[in-house]
Amino acid sequence: MSAETTHGESRGAVASTSNRSTANFATSNSTTATPSASLLEAEDLEVVLPSGDGVGPWSGTLAAGDHVLLIGPSGAGKSTLLRTLAGAIPSHQHGRVTGSIRVGGIDPVADGVVAASRTVGYLGQDPASGVCLPDVADDVALPLENRQVPAPQIGGRVHAALTAAGAEGLASRKASTLSGGQLQRAALAAVLAAEPRLLLLDEPTAMLDAGGIAAVRGSVQAALQDGETAAILVEHRLDEWAGADGLAALPPRTIALDRSGRVLADGPTHEVLLRHGATLRAEGCWLPRDLERSLEGMLERPPEGPVEESLDESAEAAIPAPTPAGIPTAARPGSRASEQEQTTEETVAPGRAAVPGRPLLTANGVALGYEGRRLLEGVDLEVRSGQVLAVVGRNGAGKSTLLAALARLDPPRAGAISGAAAGLVFQRPEAQFIGSTVVGELRASGAEEAAVGEMLEQLALRDWAEASPFRLSGGQQRRLSLGAMLLTGRPVLLADEPGFGLDRAAQDTVLELLRESAANGRAVLMTTHDLRAVEQAHAVAVLADGRVHGPMPPAKLLADADLLHRAGLVASPTAETGRPERGDRGERGCEDRGEAGTADPSAAAHGWLSQRNPTVLLGLLTALSIVCIALTDPVPLVALYVLLTAATLAGCRIRPLALLRAQVPFVVFALGVFAVNVLSRPGHEPWPELPVRITQEGIVLGTALALRALVIGLGALAVARATDPRRTMVSLQQHARLPARYAYALLAGRRLLDDLPSRWATITRAHRARLPVRTDGTVGRLRPRHLVACAFALLVDAIRSAERLAFALESRGLGEGPRTIWRPVPCGRADLLLGVVVATVVGAVLVLS
Repeated sequence: MSAETTHGESRGAVASTSNRSTANFATSNSTTATPSASLLEAEDLEVVLPSGDGVGPWSGTLAAGDHVLLIGPSGAGKSTLLRTLAGAIPSHQHGRVTGSIRVGGIDPVADGVVAASRTVGYLGQDPASGVCLPDVADDVALPLENRQVPAPQIGGRVHAALTAAGAEGLASRKASTLSGGQLQRAALAAVLAAEPRLLLLDEPTAMLDAGGIAAVRGSVQAALQDGETAAILVEHRLDEWAGADGLAALPPRTIALDRSGRVLADGPTHEVLLRHGATLRAEGCWLPRDLERSLEGMLERPPEGPVEESLDESAEAAIPAPTPAGIPTAARPGSRASEQEQTTEETVAPGRAAVPGRPLLTANGVALGYEGRRLLEGVDLEVRSGQVLAVVGRNGAGKSTLLAALARLDPPRAGAISGAAAGLVFQRPEAQFIGSTVVGELRASGAEEAAVGEMLEQLALRDWAEASPFRLSGGQQRRLSLGAMLLTGRPVLLADEPGFGLDRAAQDTVLELLRESAANGRAVLMTTHDLRAVEQAHAVAVLADGRVHGPMPPAKLLADADLLHRAGLVASPTAETGRPERGDRGERGCEDRGEAGTADPSAAAHGWLSQRNPTVLLGLLTALSIVCIALTDPVPLVALYVLLTAATLAGCRIRPLALLRAQVPFVVFALGVFAVNVLSRPGHEPWPELPVRITQEGIVLGTALALRALVIGLGALAVARATDPRRTMVSLQQHARLPARYAYALLAGRRLLDDLPSRWATITRAHRARLPVRTDGTVGRLRPRHLVACAFALLVDAIRSAERLAFALESRGLGEGPRTIWRPVPCGRADLLLGVVVATVVGAVLVLS
């Protein structure tokens, strides 16, 4: 995890101070676990990354059944600590680790990810890299196969894990068709399936609405019920995670880190938050609302003694009862916000008195969707100057799709969008970078140098001015992408989940930039899942049931429990069971043009040839290719091509026209080979009067070589259509003794390859959003230099994704040892018969020719 600060002093110099902080809670730790029963033991564990950032030192233990919250500001090293416990540092990420660590008797630093996976289940921040195989069911089964679970038991455990994660409907789906929230649930299912003794959860709810959060929390709680599993949770959205039970629903133990990554406290959650809440809040951490209100109340009262002692003594009594269902106090009936519901539609969020100005961007009767699917109908919406408008809705409601239409990246299916030019900031900032440095990214917006310098200061990125945007932390990237779009000077700013994955300080900075933009006359629209961000808006619109409700004052939404649920901001009681709520279809919108609701097409279910063993088919293709390479006579090659065409049409159930279209690249290549040989081979010239020299030997050999290319190409097409990647890799493991690591690495590569079109679409759309808007309001096309920048961004994205997929495979336990194959691919008599028939036919052709 990249940090947002650089340590200016030696981290080891303060080890004793950190250990003293930990020692304050030694009593509570000793009651939780004894050394003999410890699942995890750390002694002066410290991790320092090459940048100088790091975490620790930390000494402590975890026992089976422990549930720990790891809290700290962005850059404190929370993810670094989890990745170390999972074995990823230093094997997958460079870093210096000192001290000692044992997890289930294994040293993850020395033994690596595969060894640690016997005990540890790791769920990272990036949902796209959490599912590493093309098919969801195979991905969930992978850790079970690696643990040699008997094949007959795997299917039931896969179903149970998917059900526990609220993803039972995803078993037959392709990973490339899932939304971010669905990928997160599928990845969680793969972690739960292996029944690890230690769960490491790094912001598992970042992509989810309230119903999804409740489902994930229910899954984790169910995994901990047997008392044999421990969990460490990193989570910004504490209120949403706690749900209706408030503080009592948080993990009972908390490890708090300060901004430098050193241990501030380790002990009971209630005590840690009370004693250090003010410090954590000042450093940018999200805290539960109830605690924040108590801290604000104490800070408003003049202390009678030293400030820290006053907070310690009075905090516990000041915390009010938990708010039902995670709804802010301001939204409860009878509260001040409830009274504000009676005000006019021009009411703004508490603490501001701005009145929205004229409409700058308008949608009239707009219908939106993609790939034949409609998400929204009859959208009538005005985005006004001087106003921050929040748009909320469940995963899949159409928020990103609405922003893409308002930015003129996608034309609406019906209705019209008119008004000023809009700039769009995407969910994934790195998709939008076009500069090689931070300052270059800001300059690319065409702003004057003075404005660029001022923005660097405002974004707190002056020290990173010459660094690559891709080397920044998530919070820094978010601020940079927003600042670059602000410098374009467009009258309307659209921000897709601008607070996604940010701590309090980073989100406050982002929201302040949005509010300042509105105060300066811009119109601002942001999508969000965060109730706190909604409270900071002047108005809010809800996407539910394919319609837009509002805009309305935030207080009105916060006072309407039913509308909050329909907006995905609070969960229904049924969400606690782990099942996804109705309407959680998975939105792709700006971020991904794949259709999340479509059933998987099966590429392999094409005729009787698809039922044959892929290893046999590949062997026959190899043998046929060798025969063709040895032939120089066109006659047998013509016969082989005709027979192979008939077999492909019958065995793959492909139409003749479709088969011809599929062979176009091979035909072009064959014509080129033919032309080169006809014009370059020496020999007899049958037509000397022609302006070019054509020889009889060139015609014969060129024809043979061209037919050779056609036969081999047609055979490859037949095998590709008759096989699917999973069956092929499994078959090669079984029958060709291909090592599992290579087989699954190839499958993970196919998983990444499946995602490349959608990633390319996201990157090119993000770059188009930076282009000047035409006079008719549309966005121009990308020029070659833009496409080069997009290609570089795709390359960087693919390399990073490949690294994360490699870690995900190893975290599933994929190593060199023996393993079970859940769904083996048989090699039977029919495959043997096919080989005999092909050999006989080819032999007959050669003899008769």
